[in-house]
Amino acid sequence: MVTQRLRPPSGLLAPVAAVSGGNAEAVLAADRETLREISAGLDRLETRVEQSPVFAAAAQRGYFTPDEDDRVRQGLLAYRSYRLAAYEIIFRYRDFAQIADEGRRWRCFLVAFAAALALYAKSLKIIQVAEHQPLLRAKLNEADMKFDLEAGFFDDVLIGYSSLSNYRALVRADRFWRSQRRTASARRLVGDADWGWLGDSIRRKRAIVRRRLLDVLLRRLRHDWRAFWATVLRPAQQTRYDLQSLLGGHFAGVHLVPNPVYALTPAVLDGLHPQLQPGDVLLCRTEGKLTAALLPGFWSHAAIYLGSRAELEGLHVREQPHAAQRWEEIPEDAGRFGCVIEGVAPCVRICALDVCLQADHILVLRPNVGGTEVSAALGEALGHLGKPYDFEFDFNVSSRIVCTELVYRSYHGRGPIQFPLVKRLGRYTLSGDDIVHLALDELERTGGLEQAPLRPVGLILKRRDGQAHTVPSLRIVPLLRRIRRGWRPARRAPLQSAAESSP
Repeated sequence: MVTQRLRPPSGLLAPVAAVSGGNAEAVLAADRETLREISAGLDRLETRVEQSPVFAAAAQRGYFTPDEDDRVRQGLLAYRSYRLAAYEIIFRYRDFAQIADEGRRWRCFLVAFAAALALYAKSLKIIQVAEHQPLLRAKLNEADMKFDLEAGFFDDVLIGYSSLSNYRALVRADRFWRSQRRTASARRLVGDADWGWLGDSIRRKRAIVRRRLLDVLLRRLRHDWRAFWATVLRPAQQTRYDLQSLLGGHFAGVHLVPNPVYALTPAVLDGLHPQLQPGDVLLCRTEGKLTAALLPGFWSHAAIYLGSRAELEGLHVREQPHAAQRWEEIPEDAGRFGCVIEGVAPCVRICALDVCLQADHILVLRPNVGGTEVSAALGEALGHLGKPYDFEFDFNVSSRIVCTELVYRSYHGRGPIQFPLVKRLGRYTLSGDDIVHLALDELERTGGLEQAPLRPVGLILKRRDGQAHTVPSLRIVPLLRRIRRGWRPARRAPLQSAAESSP
């Protein structure tokens, strides 16, 4: 379903659809009860916002973790649903003044006015929480195809709240309320349990509208000022990002030597494939590739092994919500080695293992979590399928994904796995070397492979002879530590060849 971006109406009580016909009272009663649920739901959301430690923790840390990201998105989705339902109620009663029956006319007005006040009050709450928190404001404005969210949601809420036409409409409705609340039709509803609560709700919330003109003007001025600077700076920012995308996409596959020969041949992958399990994290490096020379550290690319459809079915990955939507994009024939999911230019994709591993060195890390967590991680990874590659390497932005960010967003917070992001050039990121360093540090801290969050289970290195050599299991950790200290495999004598070594 394509989400339509919500635009505030020019007048909250302007006409949209009349209530008429024999079912008018049934529709009115249903909208009244729907509004009761909307009001209760918005109150619950407000309580969650006030009690949640997420915003303060993210502001102090400098970024949202993946689980915090999802909690913010889920809250936003709930608010969006309530907002849309309230708008529908408001629009339905635009012709309330034309209804001949005085009692029905008053009831239509009560429902519409109460819905408008509820939206106005909760919009103010969201604005008060987010307006002066750039990190949260940016997150609420960010598009996310995984949740079917378009960009600019917070700005829509702020524009709706600071709209002078909306404010005038509410003021006019408030005057009408005060002029009519002592009429016979209004008095008859005071003691009615089904209708009386609407009057109470209006009395509590109408104070929010009164004496708010200056606040409305100031917030609109701040929004327009930010929008002005965004408009001024956007062309330069877009040009910069387009240039990064152009250069990054062009040089991603460039090699420093012509006709490169990869050490990880199909014969080598034949020996590696039986060791792999769905959910394994793959870190690799291609010697002679320009990106390997430019990016810091040894491990320049990351991917997650999916295996075959049958293996994913066995893990119940299809039952994961995001995976179910993308299931048909997983190839039925995964080839002899299975497939992986990876973040590469231009977007997150699924490809065959031998396509991903056109490389010279490979490290296999196995997350130390149960099958349920692996299934959830793979479902999360599939939820990012198709997202564009992030040439700015900014992990605060979830609408664009780099290779290590796919690992981060899939596994962070699952079981004992915690990835602390590193601030580089003003942005929080996670490199392939950071992942390996975390695995080694936690391995040393926990004292054994059984307790380590990420277990090294396979390592193949290209040596000075140009061949791939499988590292025996007992030597994997020592060699990873040597690589961490700056050692490079080609500087030492060859290890036992892949064909001669045991898995």
